[in-house]
Amino acid sequence: MSQTKHQQILSFIEGLDVGSKVSVRFIARELDVSEGTAYRAIKEAENKGFVRSIPKVGTIRIEGVKERQIEDLTLREVCQIVEGIVLCGYEDLDRTPNKFIIAAMEREAMERYLEEETLCIVGNRHDAQLFALQHGAPLLITGGLDPEEDVLKLARQKHLTIIQSPYDTFAVTTMINRALYDRLIEKELILVEDIMVKDVQYLTTKATVGDWYELSQRSSHSRFPVVDEDMIVVGMITAVDVAGVEMKTSVVDVMNSKPFVVGRDDSVTHISRIMVWEGWEIAAVVDQGKLIGIISLQDVIEAYQQVQKQPQFGETVDNLILSGFRYVEDPENLTIEGEITQFMINEFGSASCGVLVTVMNMAGYIALRKQHRLDAITENFTLYQLQPLIVGTEIRVTAKLLLVAKKHCNIEINVYEKNTHDLVAKGLMTARVGDKKLA
Repeated sequence: MSQTKHQQILSFIEGLDVGSKVSVRFIARELDVSEGTAYRAIKEAENKGFVRSIPKVGTIRIEGVKERQIEDLTLREVCQIVEGIVLCGYEDLDRTPNKFIIAAMEREAMERYLEEETLCIVGNRHDAQLFALQHGAPLLITGGLDPEEDVLKLARQKHLTIIQSPYDTFAVTTMINRALYDRLIEKELILVEDIMVKDVQYLTTKATVGDWYELSQRSSHSRFPVVDEDMIVVGMITAVDVAGVEMKTSVVDVMNSKPFVVGRDDSVTHISRIMVWEGWEIAAVVDQGKLIGIISLQDVIEAYQQVQKQPQFGETVDNLILSGFRYVEDPENLTIEGEITQFMINEFGSASCGVLVTVMNMAGYIALRKQHRLDAITENFTLYQLQPLIVGTEIRVTAKLLLVAKKHCNIEINVYEKNTHDLVAKGLMTARVGDKKLA
């Protein structure tokens, strides 16, 4: 797998020891590139946080700031949350504990959970305090209790932080949980950027099918984006594309030149719907057309499932209604199946008219996208027939494209009771078609 000169320089800079000086002449000489190319790469490395320009010193390789997960809290933030006092280890307050444990167990049991970067929340248990420090775990001492001198001495020897909070253990853990919860609330949407894989395996336009086989064997993957010399995504290549093709064939000749491309700020909920309904297994993540990551359908589904478990996450009505429906293979029409749930009924105990119209309308929308890759806006929806449907009834919804013109389309949607095949609802959807086909 080849890299551009620009990427090679960035990789070289990232591989330098922290504290190393980085200059345009040094990079140009070491990698045999022009000074202009070296300068642009160094500026991007500075933007990425790999290097820093210090007046009268020069450009220095620094330790990059680790990207934080939503639920990460530094020791400094924990101290502020619990209104604590730092007794020692001020220099490490910007470290992030990888987990929290409460020392409410025997020492033998604690050993299974203790490791470096674990914050141990403990009261006046002198033995537990020493035991945690011996395993490299900083302490959060609750109840406003002062640790004994040997505990402080050991912490200083091991350069570990001790925070003292005036609150009891229950109050402290409640305060930390609340802070994490509030942070999740602030994160209104889970975005593609939150779940994408940034270490992307890819092929360039100069690669051959033989290169695909080599990369596939090395990475154990079969789908790869194809990029040009500027890292612009120009295609996607899979095992299906290379089947039976000569090894020397260029990947450009067999790749899908219209891959599914998403932006870093796209919501996972939106992307999940498109990937599931349109059959995309993988998507390239781009920023101004350049490849910056990749996500698979499995990544999206796992993230979406995790999001649904978060009570603070605001889901749309459409997604709540359609979450229980599944796509069914049908050579003639777009077909989905699902069950009438408690969420979908009205005060009389039968499926709400509005909910059924939403399902039918969405089936028509998906049919248009799946069969013609067109986007549309509903102009009118006429419901001709509707029979009561109780909770637990399984239904099958079919969408048939009657007319697809340049600007408008008509779609017939029928709803059947799955077990009896009885027609229980019928509608006609008219929609205004978008100006151009979806990529």
